[in-house]
Amino acid sequence: MKKSLLVIHIIVLVFMAGCWDRNELDELAYVIAIGIDAIEEDGFVVTYQIANPEEAGEDDVASEIISIHAPDFLSARDLVVAFVTREVVFTHTKVLIVSEAFARRDEFLNFMKPAIRERQLSRKINLIVSKERASDFIRNNKPTLETRPHKFFELMTDRWENTGLVPDSTLHSLFHRMEEDSGVFLATYSSTVQVEGGREGKEDDHIPGEVNIQGGNPTQTIGSAVIKEGKMIASLTGEETRFSLLLRPEKGIEKMIATYPDPLEEKYRITARLLAEEGSQVHVNTKNRAPTIHVKVPVKLEILSIESNIDYVEDLEKQHLLKNHIKTLIEDKLNTFIKRTQEEFRAEPFRWSLRARRTFLTNKQFEEYRWMDNYSFAEIHIEVDIELKEFGKQLAPTDMKQVKGD
Repeated sequence: MKKSLLVIHIIVLVFMAGCWDRNELDELAYVIAIGIDAIEEDGFVVTYQIANPEEAGEDDVASEIISIHAPDFLSARDLVVAFVTREVVFTHTKVLIVSEAFARRDEFLNFMKPAIRERQLSRKINLIVSKERASDFIRNNKPTLETRPHKFFELMTDRWENTGLVPDSTLHSLFHRMEEDSGVFLATYSSTVQVEGGREGKEDDHIPGEVNIQGGNPTQTIGSAVIKEGKMIASLTGEETRFSLLLRPEKGIEKMIATYPDPLEEKYRITARLLAEEGSQVHVNTKNRAPTIHVKVPVKLEILSIESNIDYVEDLEKQHLLKNHIKTLIEDKLNTFIKRTQEEFRAEPFRWSLRARRTFLTNKQFEEYRWMDNYSFAEIHIEVDIELKEFGKQLAPTDMKQVKGD
């Protein structure tokens, strides 16, 4: 009997021991965003945006923002106890924001390396480069539709696949791309400061701060920061970012809306939805020092709006004209952008190195080929394969004379 009671007591103690390291919710401080700014003289300024898990009413603060001087953003966590009584944890961190000034410094990548060693930080954390100081970006960001800041960052970084205006940018992909040493990495580019007067352009030919907006959250996220060999070297517009994703072998964009000048009435524009249901077909020949690259880009078009009311629907000859017109426009822009990557970046953001690697028997042979150096001399052939899928709900153009009652 005594032995049975002893066994029962031991079993009970084992199950009770499962809560020994439990922390109450009100004992933890959840960091949802980390900002990093470089200071010329004495290290760095690390900014933590800490969520308030008990927010309930309109007068409650959704989060607290604290900036502190520290040698790196992990050691700053221990210094925060001077201001925050709770235990600071990174398990719910959504974004890591770095200022452009810091991203352009040589020590940028080395400073970021502790991030992948911290167990609480997920490698899936999104990396954002802000045009202004990261601390200012976090403080100026004022979500109007989401009361919880972490939800704003979560939704913002998930939009890349639907629009193509920003890249898929995580810490894991950053370090993986830098370890490959065969191309550039594209990071999300954002700003809370609007350029005076904005900038005239098409719907996607902008970088953050250039989009004319009134009211709402001042944060603009469009385009990419180009990172090569561990530091930022340039930026891409939203349009160039779309091109980068469109030319990749794997599927990069589900759909995006773009406008093109009407081939018969240039003062009008045609609005289309582009569907990239599969990645580009990339064939690389590395037999010579200058590689030869053939890329076929399959795109399906849904025509949404024809401002000129020209009948491109039932007139097959005009339809063929429209198709070739858009094909030529896209190919010309792709070739112009590719030339920029060869001459200015001297590296590619399209992940074509994945196809080039397959032409070698060993990884050592690929490394000796020096893909990134030879890319500048590559002969590249682009073909856009367009399929006109549909013309919306209204087949024939509107008869404006009937509408006016003439």
